[in-house]
Amino acid sequence: MKPSGRRRGFSSWFVEPHRQVKLGLMFLLLNLSFSMVILGVFGFYFWDVYSTVATYFKLTTDQSSQVLDKFLPPMFIALTLTVLFVVVSILLSVRYTHRIYGPLVSIHRYLDDFLEGRSVTPLNLRESDQLKELAEKLNELAKRFPLERRENNFVPIFQFIDQLNEGEQPDKLSLRGGDQLDALAGKLNQLAEKYAKK
Repeated sequence: MKPSGRRRGFSSWFVEPHRQVKLGLMFLLLNLSFSMVILGVFGFYFWDVYSTVATYFKLTTDQSSQVLDKFLPPMFIALTLTVLFVVVSILLSVRYTHRIYGPLVSIHRYLDDFLEGRSVTPLNLRESDQLKELAEKLNELAKRFPLERRENNFVPIFQFIDQLNEGEQPDKLSLRGGDQLDALAGKLNQLAEKYAKK
């Protein structure tokens, strides 16, 4: 991520809006489903108790209204708490996914630069971000394979493959001792030998 021009406030939570909102909607549907079930069960028992009291004590219309007024506040409180629970769950899901998708965006850019042979700057994640261990390992990878070394390693390999494509018999490919691409060089040498026999 670029150190400058970083957004502030609530809008900065949305690094990958489509994915984060999609995940948030999944939480919303899950929360709403359970909330409706809970409200339905408690609402049914509230109404059942109210009907039983009204029937058993043979309450008049005014008395029934007074009893019902006593039941309504808990129902409204339960409904308010349910809505609050859903909203807080969505906000927390967006906030938490921001700590994952934010680093992922930086890691994707880092890997794109690395694979395309561009110079990479070390990943510097915030303390609250997830995937810090992965970022540290990628930074270590860049230290072990700086741009100069990556370019020097692949130049002879590309030349070798170009000569094979042109139907020539290239010299045996040999890289520096201990090079991580030794295995690839060995397979390319075997491939060249097969072409030579045909």
